[in-house]
Amino acid sequence: MKYVPAPLDTYYRGITVHADRAIVWRWLCQMRVAPYSYDWVDNFGRTSPRKLTLGADNLAIGQRILVLFEVVGFERDHHITVQVRPGLRWFWGNTCCTFRVADSDEAEGCRLRMIMTVHDRPSRFAKSTGLYQVRKYLFPWVELVMVHKQFRTFKKLAEKMASEGPSEEAGNARIDRSR
Repeated sequence: MKYVPAPLDTYYRGITVHADRAIVWRWLCQMRVAPYSYDWVDNFGRTSPRKLTLGADNLAIGQRILVLFEVVGFERDHHITVQVRPGLRWFWGNTCCTFRVADSDEAEGCRLRMIMTVHDRPSRFAKSTGLYQVRKYLFPWVELVMVHKQFRTFKKLAEKMASEGPSEEAGNARIDRSR
């Protein structure tokens, strides 16, 4: 992978969403605002917004996203690639995720996919303290649960928006301007 050197572990997640690719991508951009998984765990108990936040889709390389990550690449309506911020790699490793929205074989909708690549060489500190073993064996299971919830939330919100009818930027009336 371009951002993560070998040796590495790779994890895949995906879900079919019955909504236009542009709507799903727009909800992915909301990760700049909130995590959309289990808010009581990774959003300090605050509920992730159920309306789009104005400007959240104005992505730029280096922007913070999902607390631990920064944007390293994106293409509107197609993908967002994020990487663990350098100062946090001592524990999380050099982890990179690509969230991709692709056309589906089904008549309506798209596929939301995530490919997570984790550099599997621990820092000396993580290895000497045992933190590496904790991350190595616990992380894939925690990530599975959190991303599964996140994807179901995006699916629900995008499908609801799609059922309300087409509009520019998924409907300005539904954009949360308070953030």
